[in-house]
Amino acid sequence: MNPTLLIPEELFLITVHEKEGRTAMVRSRKFDILLAASILMELALQRKIDTDVEYLFPDRPGLTGQLLLDRALSQILAETRHETIAFWLLKLAESAAALRKQLIDGLVEKGLVRIVKEKVLLGFTSRTYPIMTGDREITEVKARIRELVRGSGLPELRDMVIVSVAWYGGLFGFLFPEEEIAARQKRIEELARMDMIGQTIARALQRLNFTLVAAMRAKEILGMKSPEEKLEELVEEMKMVMHVTDDQELPDWLRKGTAQCKKTLVFIRETGTREITYNPATGKYGLKMWAAFPGS
Repeated sequence: MNPTLLIPEELFLITVHEKEGRTAMVRSRKFDILLAASILMELALQRKIDTDVEYLFPDRPGLTGQLLLDRALSQILAETRHETIAFWLLKLAESAAALRKQLIDGLVEKGLVRIVKEKVLLGFTSRTYPIMTGDREITEVKARIRELVRGSGLPELRDMVIVSVAWYGGLFGFLFPEEEIAARQKRIEELARMDMIGQTIARALQRLNFTLVAAMRAKEILGMKSPEEKLEELVEEMKMVMHVTDDQELPDWLRKGTAQCKKTLVFIRETGTREITYNPATGKYGLKMWAAFPGS
């Protein structure tokens, strides 16, 4: 376990490409909500907050001493009544710009990232972080999660939480090619369900998703963007996620001119959104769990 890094920090490191830098995800509404969820999960692990099936409330008194966490915790402690988890996800997301700055500043201070021409680049190239806990070598988060998913062992609690938020937040595209995600989906879902903290917050994320989905789809269906424009945006987003620059390296369902890509366009036209998924193993399309967040 790595007590030096917080769950939101490791979640952010998942999204950073080793060479190119990755900033588009961090400036999206999607990441704002994920950042809020990961902060709540860290606070729950540190026993500063607790939850039931719907509500969130303070647990042990006192702040954590971590600026990123205490900004959120102070808001929770100042609230005079218990609010729902969904309420706090949206409330914290409102101050996401300040939280993102604290997050990145903390990682820069720890020597894990550097900023070059507004790109966030990793400050390490090996499978370990350039920091240690005592005399222990700390494996970086991408390597840990890949080994965990590909293996059969039980994870540590913090890694359960990271798997949970990464899975329900749609970040596994930064860790595995889509074919491997499809092949290992059962194992990933089993790991994600092991963490009760993650499950509680994940349910709130899903309810929040269903609440917002009508607004986003209505906005798109009203004709603000054509299905072709939405497909173009999807292709560009997936190129960043897959770290490819040549369209010919894309899978069939995204590569223009293929029969499968034509089916992708039809599905976008029918659903009214580009926030879709495709499972090559089953040949079926679906909507992303995060399809609802405006501005994502």
